[in-house]
Amino acid sequence: MAVVSIMKMQGDPDELARKLREQVRPIAQELAPKHGGLGNIVAKTSDGIMVINLWENEEGRHAMAEEPQVREALQAADLPAPGFEGYEVLDMVIRQEAVTT
Repeated sequence: MAVVSIMKMQGDPDELARKLREQVRPIAQELAPKHGGLGNIVAKTSDGIMVINLWENEEGRHAMAEEPQVREALQAADLPAPGFEGYEVLDMVIRQEAVTT
């Protein structure tokens, strides 16, 4: 069953998004497929950012978080410790127009 993980970080949203894009995304794009990563959204919040990831299953979500390369990239980016939440997906529709690379 698909799951979404939501990670929230506090700070300047533009700076946090830049650090994720430059230092974490390359590693995540390489490793996510082997763990069932299906999608990623970074959204601005009133106090920082929210990262929403879509996974094929709960196991893949946790396995990705344990990858040494991911942990190293997050640490190297000097990002604040995020709060994590995970939820089982009951229904999902994603329009083709929303899909970007």
